[in-house]
Amino acid sequence: MLTLIERIRERLQQGAYSNEAAVSHGIVTPILAALGWDTADPHQIVPEYSLQRGRVDFALFGLGHRPSVFIEVKQVGRAVEGDRQLFEYAFHQGVPLCVLTDGREWSFYLPSGQGSYEDRRVYRLQLDDRAPAECERILTRYLARDRVRDQSAFEDAQRDYRDAAGQREAIANLPRAWQELVAESHELLIEIVSDKAEALSGYQPALGEVAAFLQTLRSSRPANAVAPPPTPPSPPASSGQNVGSAKTADATLVTDRSVTFTLFGREHHCLTAKDALVEILGKLAARDPEKLPALAEAVRTPKLNVIARMPSDINPGRPDLARAAEFAPGWFVGLNISNRQKMTIIRSACAVFELALPADLDVNLPNS
Repeated sequence: MLTLIERIRERLQQGAYSNEAAVSHGIVTPILAALGWDTADPHQIVPEYSLQRGRVDFALFGLGHRPSVFIEVKQVGRAVEGDRQLFEYAFHQGVPLCVLTDGREWSFYLPSGQGSYEDRRVYRLQLDDRAPAECERILTRYLARDRVRDQSAFEDAQRDYRDAAGQREAIANLPRAWQELVAESHELLIEIVSDKAEALSGYQPALGEVAAFLQTLRSSRPANAVAPPPTPPSPPASSGQNVGSAKTADATLVTDRSVTFTLFGREHHCLTAKDALVEILGKLAARDPEKLPALAEAVRTPKLNVIARMPSDINPGRPDLARAAEFAPGWFVGLNISNRQKMTIIRSACAVFELALPADLDVNLPNS
């Protein structure tokens, strides 16, 4: 199969397939043979399969007397043509899988899917743009005779269609996700923007200024994005109140995220949940530094170390994404996490250091 694909790729580059017949006989038929189909057996493959409304170039029969796969062949460079005709054939015959190809491009469709023809395409393979092994894998996945016969090809096509539909839905919601993060002035987003500004300039902007900047992005809403809830009007300024600029009101978004915690009866105030996490871990580490290896092991996840001896060890798979703070000499905690995860770390620390919540440590992080 690999040798066949490489030979076809070379001939495609040479422009050897001049028409649909050349594509059918020189590409489609040899590939089907390599996938286990007996191209001479009319019980398996019927070329020019006749239908009430026309005919399709190839009909593949897996089991029984009804076709399992339709393949429509086009001249090289004209793979986008023929979708409507192919789908009409498939719908009337109840065929579960359709293939449209010009030899170079192979598009696999699920006729029973929802939406446009493009939405119902489960995979598009460019034969001369993928490694031969990848081409073999995809062609086998959807067209191998044994997989068509046992229905696994159709099950995978349905699974791939659902995944593709889910991806489209997720992508369609990206503008809304961004606008809601901006509208909420999410703490993690504020910290990421602040850290990046510091990396570029060498100076860390005030968190209130970052929150104010994010609020200005609310007006840059894409046309298809859902508008965030309107900001309640500010109360009139009383005598002696510092009205200042519009940024002053927006800065309260950060002030509202300040954290107060009580450790062994002493109250502490922090500007953000990140600061609170670092300070709590630092105070616990100072009491018993020998328990830090146990804490690191307790908060470890399959992908993150969370607490490590080096910032680059926080996220071994993507060290470039690590954002960490040193809370004890030679010990770092990752900060690219949600407040819920920060609270989980604090609970684990209490268990390792044998503290009781809330008797010894009373803390509540925003949105955790």
